[in-house]
Amino acid sequence: MQLLVKLRRISNANRLAVNYQYQLSACLESIFEQADFEKIQDFVDGLKLNTNHIPFTFSQFSFDQLEACSDQEYIHHTGELATLDVRILVGTNVSDYLSELLLGQRLSFTFGKETVEYCVNKVETIKPPSFKGEMTYSAITPLFLTNQFGGSGDQQVISPMDERYSEVFKTNLLKRFSRLFPELRGLKDVSNCCPEIEFKPVSHIEEKELVFNLFDLELIELKGFQFDFKLKASPILQEFGYYAGFGAQSSLGFGCVEVK
Repeated sequence: MQLLVKLRRISNANRLAVNYQYQLSACLESIFEQADFEKIQDFVDGLKLNTNHIPFTFSQFSFDQLEACSDQEYIHHTGELATLDVRILVGTNVSDYLSELLLGQRLSFTFGKETVEYCVNKVETIKPPSFKGEMTYSAITPLFLTNQFGGSGDQQVISPMDERYSEVFKTNLLKRFSRLFPELRGLKDVSNCCPEIEFKPVSHIEEKELVFNLFDLELIELKGFQFDFKLKASPILQEFGYYAGFGAQSSLGFGCVEVK
């Protein structure tokens, strides 16, 4: 399900850290934890989620009015309205329930000694795209994937320009999909599954290094890549990636895409 969430700033404070994604992720996670899981566990074609965690991803905020600032550490939101594109791996039959859950919720962001607070005042359900066996996507937030390098077992970020990226992308997609559904619980090795899956970047690849602010406690740097790509896969896997996010760390806002 894709929701366009509209918010109004209700605090006098209006400065957000540029790296607000972690706090936004925590706000959304807290809201979704309030949901009655029995009502929202259906995905599609009778598949039921095998977890109490709802996979989701989201876009960057779109603000109605910003003031340019020389300090690159914060965003100065001089307007009142913000919009957010949220993707959630649930069936469209619960759109009214989730919209009601989101309405009136407050999202708070701490920057230094200031706390900016928004209230959800409108939620719109976006019509789903037509999922086919071959789709072209544009990443509206960076994709993040890691792979094991060398014999140490250490995980390192992998670039779409690496020849192994396609296989890592496929394995990540299938593992995440299989973990969520009881029908696929016994699937251990996905390396030989779905040989028809093909992944191919089709645009310039832009490296994006994001610094996440863990409520002023710690800074974590993650590197992702923003680009367009073509994916051949079953429609249900296309739908899964579109709503749950492609790649890793989707609940931090990575891997959110639009159909080209």
